[in-house]
Amino acid sequence: MLRERMSLKQSPLPLRHQFGGRSRRPSQRDLERAAPVVYVFPRAMTTSSPTRRSVPITYTVPELLRDLTWVVSRVPALGSIWIGERVPRALRERIIVAVARVNGCPMCEHAHVRMALDAGVSETELAALEGPEAQSTDSKTWLAIAYATERTRARFGPIHELGEHEALEHALGPQTLRDVEDIAHVMTVANGIANTLNALPARRRGQPVPGSRQLDEWLINLVFLPGAWLGT
Repeated sequence: MLRERMSLKQSPLPLRHQFGGRSRRPSQRDLERAAPVVYVFPRAMTTSSPTRRSVPITYTVPELLRDLTWVVSRVPALGSIWIGERVPRALRERIIVAVARVNGCPMCEHAHVRMALDAGVSETELAALEGPEAQSTDSKTWLAIAYATERTRARFGPIHELGEHEALEHALGPQTLRDVEDIAHVMTVANGIANTLNALPARRRGQPVPGSRQLDEWLINLVFLPGAWLGT
């Protein structure tokens, strides 16, 4: 089991420690004085991989307006991540490729695989994204990619396992954790737009995307398709 292998490798997520026969969250003093630590990983992070969705995510117009409002609110942070290189380009591209696979966006995946290779990511590292494990990359990179894909699957909803989130902050740092989520979130927006653009010609070929609505496809194509042409 991956959970067992990660425990043996002494992962940076100290969530539970045995004290006097009972399990509780350790204080900082406990962590400094006691050993050994038993590391417990979030379930989804130990079992999930960024495999492609059978049904691509698509947008309705209200959903897209909501998410574009979020993007505008995060412009300063996104500028620091991309332009300021607060997250290294190689890690950023690996996260983006993994998120594109989760969202079922082959167009985005293909484009960012090339960008990842240009950023120095090896083909072996990209292949490992099919099922990232600690053995295939360093632990912090693995945690960042696993967190990005898990938040993507959850559609960035409320975080219920606060203890696990705190442990991730301890391992990666609060700023890096927020940056990883921002990368995953903004790329999910891009994936959803791209998939909705592609849903209209798929519908015309007699292969409508399940859950995608024709009116939304037309409206989103009218707004975004000219920009997509200019970007290619």
